[in-house]
Amino acid sequence: MTKRFIILFAAVLCAFSCTTKNSPAPTLRVGMLDGLGSGHTNMTEAFAAAQLDSRISIKYITSGDIAWGVLDSLDVLIIPGGGGSMHTFSLGDTNIGIIKKWTENGGGILCICAGAYALSHTPDYACFGMNGAQVVDLDHSSRGQGLCALGITEEGKKLFPELAGLDTIHVMFENGPMLAPADSATLAQSPATDYTVFTTMLSDVHVGAEFQAGISPGKPFMLGNNYGKGRVFTSIGHPEGSASFGWMIPRILWWCAQKEDQALPVEYKAPSLDKEVIMSEEDLRKEGSLYRTFVYGSKEEKLEGINWMMTHPSWSMKTWATGLLYDKDFEVREAAAAWIMSTELLTGKKELESACAIEQNPETKAIMQKAVEHIQSLYK
Repeated sequence: MTKRFIILFAAVLCAFSCTTKNSPAPTLRVGMLDGLGSGHTNMTEAFAAAQLDSRISIKYITSGDIAWGVLDSLDVLIIPGGGGSMHTFSLGDTNIGIIKKWTENGGGILCICAGAYALSHTPDYACFGMNGAQVVDLDHSSRGQGLCALGITEEGKKLFPELAGLDTIHVMFENGPMLAPADSATLAQSPATDYTVFTTMLSDVHVGAEFQAGISPGKPFMLGNNYGKGRVFTSIGHPEGSASFGWMIPRILWWCAQKEDQALPVEYKAPSLDKEVIMSEEDLRKEGSLYRTFVYGSKEEKLEGINWMMTHPSWSMKTWATGLLYDKDFEVREAAAAWIMSTELLTGKKELESACAIEQNPETKAIMQKAVEHIQSLYK
């Protein structure tokens, strides 16, 4: 009897030990809002960045899903870039109320660019009132785009220890809001707290004569606050826009879930283009004209356009480059692959792999494979 008990106890102990040792890593459940206000590029880039951490389970959700209670099965909601007031309109008062209650009870929200507009406390603007900030200079929202220089605060270095040895990083910005603290009387009536700043704008972004210089420097770029028992993280720009900073998204999502001590399976590596590049009015006109070039232009014109894009942080090129991987001229296909590799475009990886698989030109195929391997190497 005693012998049987000992054997049974040992078996149970072994089973417990094996289960503990081989149990799956903690899973973070994330929903990406797919609605009227969600831009395609914004959604897909943030989605791909979240997937850099295999412990994160992410899916697209709609306003209808929220109405049916999907938030109860999630830890974090992402409200991506696109259109701020359109987020508010497409969700409607009912769903916004559901989101607020869920967050107040412990849920987490990551809002990016247009999402930052939507979650602000801006007077006379269609917004949720959740992130402790209000928009400054709302009448001039189309401020510009480019790789903006950011300063990292001490709180930012705690959240992103990979950046602790750096003073400045350069992250994609595209018409995000300039923020300042919300009115204290407004916050007093809200579960939202004052925000903590993690990174600040150093670049002065203002395109056009109607835009006043000196508005953006010193404004928060990444910030976070409590909303009741929950957390809201706000980014006015796009760390998800490149592999070099895409790893920030998983770290932010864990922060939103109040599990910021989670180690990441990815590491920071300096991006290929690590300097301030702000698109001028002339640059933006040039960028706009290149769509027609890439559709109708000659091989030489397309190559000139791609080469220009190499030194100009284009928002539109993120979607154009994948189409150029299938151009009739192999030189254009090679240049498109080189652009994706240079910019470390996360969402280009799948298209690169597909284009490489069907490529018939051996030299072009080798260039595409090199581009795939470069993006993969950033996470080894």
